[in-house]
Amino acid sequence: MAYISGPVLKHAATLGGFHVKNVIAYVPVLAFWGAAAGAGVATFTDNWPLFQKTFYQKIPFIGNHWVHNVDPEDTYY
Repeated sequence: MAYISGPVLKHAATLGGFHVKNVIAYVPVLAFWGAAAGAGVATFTDNWPLFQKTFYQKIPFIGNHWVHNVDPEDTYY
C-alpha cells in the first residue's frame, strides 16, 4: 500500500471569479438575451430623431430609410 501525504489539489481556471466551464455554458443564453435587449431598444427608439441621426442613418444599405428629404413645397419661410 502506498502512502499519500495529502490531497492532490488542482487549480480550476477562473474568469473574473467564475469558472470558465460555467462561463462557456452561459454564453448562448447571454447572447440570446443581449440580442433581445438590442432588438427592444431598436424597436422603441426607431422614431426618435436623435437615434435616427446618430445610429440608424449610418447603417450600410438600409440607413437611407431614416433619411427625411422634405419637398420644397412643404417648407415654410
